[in-house]
Amino acid sequence: MSQENVEIFRLAVDAWNCQHIEGMLAFADPEIEYVNAPGAVEPGTKRGRDEYAAVVRAQWDAFPDGCWEIDRIHDRGDEMIVEGRVSRSMSGSDARVGNPLLVSVRFRHGKATRIEVLGAGSEVPDALKAVGLSEQDAHADS
Repeated sequence: MSQENVEIFRLAVDAWNCQHIEGMLAFADPEIEYVNAPGAVEPGTKRGRDEYAAVVRAQWDAFPDGCWEIDRIHDRGDEMIVEGRVSRSMSGSDARVGNPLLVSVRFRHGKATRIEVLGAGSEVPDALKAVGLSEQDAHADS
């Protein structure tokens, strides 16, 4: 895995956390594909920067204080499998509620070409298995 791709992805996550759309789009290929689960905010496949930007804005609208944290990145050459979690505050409380997330990110020439949510919440263990990782493998990479 290219250290450059890891850094690009980390900067994109920082931009998501700061709700900086220009920062998100700076790392996206013009023909980016974003694939989300059927039950997610903005489900299905979106193509191109305009549709990707619409997805990101809808996520921010749904979770205005959302925070995406990266736990582990697994090297797959031009693809990385990212384990992390997304959290938000609970209404009327300082406490946060989080959800595990497994994402595939593909790169070409320093730009993300495809981002696919492989699993969220209770789906993550099965999604790990589907990509050839176990929870033990995931924890061993810490």
